[in-house]
Amino acid sequence: MIVPALIGSLPRPVSLAKKIEQYSIGRLKEEDLEKAYLEHTRRAFIKLREAGIRVITDGLYRWDDIFNPFIRFIEGVEVNGLFKFYENNFFYRSPVVRGELSLRENPLPEWLNQALAIKEEVYPGATLKAVLPGPVTLAYHSLNEYYKSLDELSEAYAGVIEEAIKELPVELVELQEPALAAELSRATREKSDEVSKETAKTLIERLSKVKELWVVTYFGTPQVLPDNVILNIDLISGSVPEKYSGELGLGIVDARETKMERRDRLEDKLRPYFRRHSRIYVTPNTLLDFLPESVAWRKLKLLGKLGGE
Repeated sequence: MIVPALIGSLPRPVSLAKKIEQYSIGRLKEEDLEKAYLEHTRRAFIKLREAGIRVITDGLYRWDDIFNPFIRFIEGVEVNGLFKFYENNFFYRSPVVRGELSLRENPLPEWLNQALAIKEEVYPGATLKAVLPGPVTLAYHSLNEYYKSLDELSEAYAGVIEEAIKELPVELVELQEPALAAELSRATREKSDEVSKETAKTLIERLSKVKELWVVTYFGTPQVLPDNVILNIDLISGSVPEKYSGELGLGIVDARETKMERRDRLEDKLRPYFRRHSRIYVTPNTLLDFLPESVAWRKLKLLGKLGGE
């Protein structure tokens, strides 16, 4: 069985971006911005239903990148500076860790409850998952001025995430963990401070005992294969390790390339995986923010066609 799914964020619509800009300069009230978020979420869910995407996120329209605004809710962290997100023309604001980490506030349950209400109205058959940055990726993308090592920092982030996801009104939580593929292999080559593979595996499996986890990796082949999760692998930049036999998500359409894939070739690419997997989730290979909005929706419609009826 092929299940089309969305990972991470949708490109922010221009109409919503204008509302956010108006709010930032004091020309729009907060309640009007909230209405805009909900209206655009509604539109997104309708389009996801029409595209045939069965597992969805809320589009992360409130998020500027995979770390913000979540890191603003964490005690011990300041937000400072713009950094390039891997080899992309895409930037994120870095967490600067200056003290012991703890969860200061958690608006995520409220946001998700709003999204769930909209989903039940316009797309009740879909599964909605929450999205958070994973502890390993957070550690690698932070400026660490407090903890002795990246291992310790990732453990501290895992504690914050564990507290946050306990309160979520959904059972499925997506952890954005590109570092499991991109950073772990790079750190090993450079012999720099790194999150050990053992620590990474332990932390993710610990979080999987709190909620069902969908662990999204991209920009390479994952160096850590946690048990009891859905592991999403970027087939454009990486591959599925031979020894992995758990639940599998395959990033088979290129979210960094506007050229459209051919459906028949994608179907051919999927066939070998059904020898070991009765169900496969098909997704973009990474965040859709790298694409123009119109192209992103065309790619999602292509994924929906792979799922059939």
